[in-house]
Amino acid sequence: MARQGLTGQDRVGGSAPTPAGAPRDDLSPNGLSLDGLTLDGRGALFDQIKRAVAGQILRGRWQAGQRLPNEAELSSLYGVSRQTVHKAIALLAREGFLVRRRRAGTFVATGRRDRFALPIEDIGDVVAREGRVYEFRIRERKSLRNGQGIRWPDLPDGAPILALECLHFSDGTPIQHERRLVNLDAVPEVAEEPFDSVAPSRWLVDRVPWSSADHTVRAVNATAEMAALLGVEAGAACLSIRRQTMHLSRPVTLVHFLSVGDRFSLSGSSITDSATELNL
Repeated sequence: MARQGLTGQDRVGGSAPTPAGAPRDDLSPNGLSLDGLTLDGRGALFDQIKRAVAGQILRGRWQAGQRLPNEAELSSLYGVSRQTVHKAIALLAREGFLVRRRRAGTFVATGRRDRFALPIEDIGDVVAREGRVYEFRIRERKSLRNGQGIRWPDLPDGAPILALECLHFSDGTPIQHERRLVNLDAVPEVAEEPFDSVAPSRWLVDRVPWSSADHTVRAVNATAEMAALLGVEAGAACLSIRRQTMHLSRPVTLVHFLSVGDRFSLSGSSITDSATELNL
């Protein structure tokens, strides 16, 4: 009797095939433990295989430098097409879990390059969390066109922009200076917001969706102008953060924060898509 596999191909003769998601052996030909490679049944097959392999690596069952079963072996293991396995392996290589070497095979990476995720949160929340009183002051606000004195590289010339300058305080002490550009084509309603009681960062976080953010972080010394605004000596150590947020490839806001070094701290996490999927 012929049996229909997950790939739509019939299997004839021999021993009964292993159901998808149930590895047939305890060890692969490369000596890797196959225990724990059972698929979880959630979503597309390539995603399930990706999570199963990543789980072995994240839990330390597969060590750096070990060679994986090849795509044909994994295809046979799971009863799926090689194309499905290839997609899972390609995604894991992109995340830095695996290294593919031509003719040699696919290996567990020796040093994974995780993404370092910086939180996007309102400075007011940071101050409140420390049990302090938060205040802000809008120092300047103007509407202009891109290229008129200010250039936003990812927007076309002439695009409408709202430019804001803001100073943030903790218990009456200035801790952060903010210069922000907002794309009025993406967020037209911001043009009518007076920011009397809510800071621009809080307003944007609460009202405007975003799908990605790029950060550039540097240590700098305060210029005389910035030192006067922040109440520090010229040349004082400061943290400079440039951040652009996007929504579906459309720029939303470009902001530059300058924070007093000994009055502000920044933390984040190294993450991978697979670690998030596995709740690790």
